[in-house]
Amino acid sequence: MRITAQDLYNYTKCKHRVYLDANGNPAERGEVSPFIQMLWEMGLQTEIEYLQTLGDVEFENLENLSLDQAAGRTIDLMQQGVHLIYQGVIQSNELVGRPDLLLKRTDAGSHFGDYHYEPIDIKAGRGWQQQDGKRAKFKTHYAFQIIFYRIILAELQGYCPPLAHIINTDKQIEEFDPANFMAEFDNAFKEVEQLVGGDDTSEPVLGSACHQCAWYRKCRHWVERHQDPTLLFFVGQNKFQLKQAGLETVADIAEMDVAKYLRPANKIPRMGEISLARMKQRAKVALSGEPIVHHGFEFPTGNVEIYFDIEDDPTRDLTYLYGMIEQDGYGDWRYHYFLAESPDDEEKTAREFWDYVSQANDTVFYVYSPKERTSLRRLMERYDLDPTVYDRYVEREYDLYTDLVVKYSDWPTYTYGIKSIAKLIGFSWRDPDPSGANSIVWYNEHIQNPLRKDILRRILEYNEDDCRAMKAIKDYFERH
Repeated sequence: MRITAQDLYNYTKCKHRVYLDANGNPAERGEVSPFIQMLWEMGLQTEIEYLQTLGDVEFENLENLSLDQAAGRTIDLMQQGVHLIYQGVIQSNELVGRPDLLLKRTDAGSHFGDYHYEPIDIKAGRGWQQQDGKRAKFKTHYAFQIIFYRIILAELQGYCPPLAHIINTDKQIEEFDPANFMAEFDNAFKEVEQLVGGDDTSEPVLGSACHQCAWYRKCRHWVERHQDPTLLFFVGQNKFQLKQAGLETVADIAEMDVAKYLRPANKIPRMGEISLARMKQRAKVALSGEPIVHHGFEFPTGNVEIYFDIEDDPTRDLTYLYGMIEQDGYGDWRYHYFLAESPDDEEKTAREFWDYVSQANDTVFYVYSPKERTSLRRLMERYDLDPTVYDRYVEREYDLYTDLVVKYSDWPTYTYGIKSIAKLIGFSWRDPDPSGANSIVWYNEHIQNPLRKDILRRILEYNEDDCRAMKAIKDYFERH
């Protein structure tokens, strides 16, 4: 049995995946999605680019050695006291780690001598993240990986430095205090041991992020076969509390007496009468297969309707496309856009969109997520754009997902994303594999091959169809 840093990373995303990676039937594993492949490639490219910045600094490169070969070689190099090891392997009993860098430090000694080693990972993202006005927080999955390496190193060298570091996508060193994560890590590690060893399997928790996982089909079949509560929208991890209360299936939830689960003996934590009643309604809809639209919604007034969709690339912290459809003078719905054909064009494109909004009079901007507002705020702060234009946009924005679909309807699907809802009402995309993740893959392909205009057309067609899907959803609600 081997436990790796990847197991700790995956644990923060999905416990069941940790079990399947160690114990699942490889024949049931699907192909890795193009988006995940792109992330791997970007991560490797980030590492290569960082190594190129080291100049004359010598390092030992073990990337082409197997785990067992690299483990022996790494110990030899650490005993020799080499300055830097790339893709070394450290292990202690069943724990096996392969940090990107092992850096020699001389501010404290170890079993190796008057020096010790620190594990550092090179990340294609940033470690510290700001969360809408809250205090910045270091990413848990990054911290867990580094802590895992530190535990192995502490066993091997008898010492670990008090603070930990990563190198982020900007090639900057970011520091964090591992002590802030240790209690959470210890609990996670105990569960990972159980999952990897097969003593615990956990269960699938179906969600929108599952589409990127190679085990998605297997988990989807399991959930459908067991009529698992995660077939319902907004259940997620709450399913374990539901099952403890005896609500094992969608049918159980559809037939439940809501009042029973509000009393102390059967009370489900953090679930009140409104949320349970809504869950029961969604279970009935799931069993019937027919959506329900509720009364009470109103659309904002405005002479101009614009269905608006932004395409972002979080791996580059980049907004590259503002697409929209609006009616022309003849009543036809016309698609137009502002596109950053290269990352260097982001500011220019943002300013063009800002000018467009500043001149949009009596306009309603229909979107399908809070993402547009968040992206525009980030751009405003990054490029010192006119905040009155942003405020004007916010006043005229209507989020079809938050303010309409979630509040005033129930659908026979576990995700209320635009792809699921629009397809249920008969809308179809021109692209055979439409998704925001794929759009990011296509954009990165375009950056590598800027003369491939067919890639740009694919991105634009996909974005246009997203905008038209929004209109189709609004039209559906108006008819019902």
